[in-house]
Amino acid sequence: MFYALFALVLGGAIEMLVLVTGGVVAFFLLVLIWKSITIAKGDEIITLERRYIGKSMPDGRTVALHGEVGIQARILGPGTHFLPPIYKIKKSKFIKIHEDEIGVVTARTGRAMPAGQYFADPVECMDFQDGEMFLRNNGQKGPQINILQTGEHRINPELFDVEIRKAVFIKNDEVGLVEAVSGNACKVGRIFAEPVECDNYQDGAAFLKNGGQKGPQVNILPPGYHKINTDLFKVEIVPVTVIPGGHIGLVTAMDGAMIPDGRLLAKTIPGHVNFQMGEKFLQGGGEKGRQLDKLMSGEYRINTRLFIVSEPVPCVSIGTDEVGIVTILEGKSIMDPSKIAADEIQLDLHNNFQDAAAFLEAGGQKGLQISVLRSGNYAINPWFADVKKVPMTEVHIGECAVITSYVGEDSDDISDSNVNAKIVPNGKKGIWADPLGPGKHAINTQICKVDRVPTTQILLNWADNETSAHELDSNLTTITLRTADAFDVNMDVSVIIHIAMADAPKVVANLGSVKNMISQVLEPAISSHFRNAAQSVKALDLYTERAELQDKAKAHIQNVLRNYHIESKDTMIADVVLPAELKKTVSDRQLAEQHKKTFITQKEAENERKDYENAKANANMQPKVIESERNIEIAKNIAASVVKKATGDAEAVEIEAGGKAKATKLNAEADAEAITKIGNAKAVIILTQGKAKARSYQLEVEAMGSNTFGQIKVIEEIAKNNIKVIPDVLITGNGQGGSSLENLLGLNLIEKITGKSIIDFKPETIERSKKAIEEDIVLDEKLDAENLTNDESKDSADNKDKV
Repeated sequence: MFYALFALVLGGAIEMLVLVTGGVVAFFLLVLIWKSITIAKGDEIITLERRYIGKSMPDGRTVALHGEVGIQARILGPGTHFLPPIYKIKKSKFIKIHEDEIGVVTARTGRAMPAGQYFADPVECMDFQDGEMFLRNNGQKGPQINILQTGEHRINPELFDVEIRKAVFIKNDEVGLVEAVSGNACKVGRIFAEPVECDNYQDGAAFLKNGGQKGPQVNILPPGYHKINTDLFKVEIVPVTVIPGGHIGLVTAMDGAMIPDGRLLAKTIPGHVNFQMGEKFLQGGGEKGRQLDKLMSGEYRINTRLFIVSEPVPCVSIGTDEVGIVTILEGKSIMDPSKIAADEIQLDLHNNFQDAAAFLEAGGQKGLQISVLRSGNYAINPWFADVKKVPMTEVHIGECAVITSYVGEDSDDISDSNVNAKIVPNGKKGIWADPLGPGKHAINTQICKVDRVPTTQILLNWADNETSAHELDSNLTTITLRTADAFDVNMDVSVIIHIAMADAPKVVANLGSVKNMISQVLEPAISSHFRNAAQSVKALDLYTERAELQDKAKAHIQNVLRNYHIESKDTMIADVVLPAELKKTVSDRQLAEQHKKTFITQKEAENERKDYENAKANANMQPKVIESERNIEIAKNIAASVVKKATGDAEAVEIEAGGKAKATKLNAEADAEAITKIGNAKAVIILTQGKAKARSYQLEVEAMGSNTFGQIKVIEEIAKNNIKVIPDVLITGNGQGGSSLENLLGLNLIEKITGKSIIDFKPETIERSKKAIEEDIVLDEKLDAENLTNDESKDSADNKDKV
């Protein structure tokens, strides 16, 4: 409508000018009108500068209002505009702000800000698109609090400078820490500003209007885009706090109330959601310093300027063979001086010291705790409690554990009058009546004493450099005795004792421990007993009276230990070490006796060896002896047969001669001849027997040797006549060589021992003897035959003569 009316007026004016002035004037007028028309595109604005004809601007302002000479605050939007020649125009593009951007505005002119003010007060100006409204509303020169949001903005670039920046973007694993550079001052003693409503710091005007304080802000920026004036708010993007599994995070608050005297850790404040809501923490009275609460494993959006989180701390891990002894560092003090540990609180009330607030609320005291932690992982704040891991009390087979508790309720003594200390039921204060048997026990060794008492037989050695596996006798040494004859004798003693499991608490009550029993009772009793006994015994008599001394010591030790509820099984003297000078005397005497016995034994051994060698020689010669005996018998039988034959022949001749004499009745001469023949025949027999015997002797000589044969014959004659040959005292030669008598005696001894003649009959000798005998027999037969023939021839001749 405006443009139509303008065109109508303009057309009428031109028509009048043409009619009045003519064509030239009309042309110049048309050009002037054309230059006064300005067209702005759809994304453009037109800024104006009035060069003359108007009012002057007030001092201090550089952008003019309508009617004032100078750069105009107003702008012209897209379209066609008729401007008088008094204006100079300039076209500019719209300012476009994308989704992830903001526009930070600075006014080039306006009312001056008061001293100490850094950002202009916000005024109504249609988001800086109406410059005249900005100036008329007393907009201040300088950085503006409000920012340009996403969209297209018609901003007069002569009045406002706009810087396009990236919006603050917080990732899912990040948090934004904010610090305001303008605002009210924080309260005295505070480091962080009081939180105010400001749409997560996106409304700077609201922040200042609501009393926002400059400095570090408590609240943080969550994930996402944030349209924040980064000139007003400095944003630091940090990772979220991550506590890995099996760990905890310890927190130290940098702001809050002061921790009262007497406490080390800040009290627990509800509602801050693991320190993620710092506003709740401060409003709830959170205290500055180390916090009682801790962070469990997980991710936390924590203002790490307000809450300093330590490096992850491993949870307390108690092994299967361990217990955790707890010492609380926070809480009420133990007022009773007789107590060494705090009053016991049930573990389920504070979840095994993991809920520190519940522990304190239940009246827990700081100091050593009675309860222990069993196997497992525990999220315990180490600023609240110190946990010391120790091995479980393991009682091995063959021993028991006597517990002396320093805590617990008082109880009446349940022991008898023979016990010096107080024995109480288990769980009470004192020595527990029932020892712990073999196994592993969760015992707090800080509040009780554990004495291990062997229940098997214990061997104790009073000997240097000799210690049993239990090492209870590690301090025992060899006992030195002074005997009646003033010798120092060392004695090693062994004692076997036994402590019944039921009597173990009594032993501990009377003596304190088994080691004390050994050093205070057993060692003095053993040493004094043997020293007293040795005073009346000579050193050498310790060997002969050792058994008696040992029996007396056994009875004495049994009586002594019985008073202490210990059973003595045996007492033994292991070794007696005499002085060197006395030991040498005894050794020499014993050595002489041993030598004497050795000589006797050696002599007997030699005799046995001699008998054995003789028996062995006889056994080895037995086949040859038997064979030689058989050969001799054969030779004797052959000789006897020859003799028998000769005797038979002689007798036959004798009979024949006698018969012939009787038959023919010869004269005396015939008888004489017969007698002569008979004599000759007997002579032949005798001769034959002599030859056979001589041959037998010859064979024996060849077999035994002439010397041995002569000795044997002498022995035979001595034996026949019972002649005593060996005198009662005999002095022999000097050992150079045996005489005949010695040889004779030796042969005689051998024959008497063996019962056999010692003759070496060799096979070739026997063979030679057989051959010689056969030759002699043949020769004798031949001679006998010749003699008989001659006799018969002679007899025939005689008979013929007689006839």
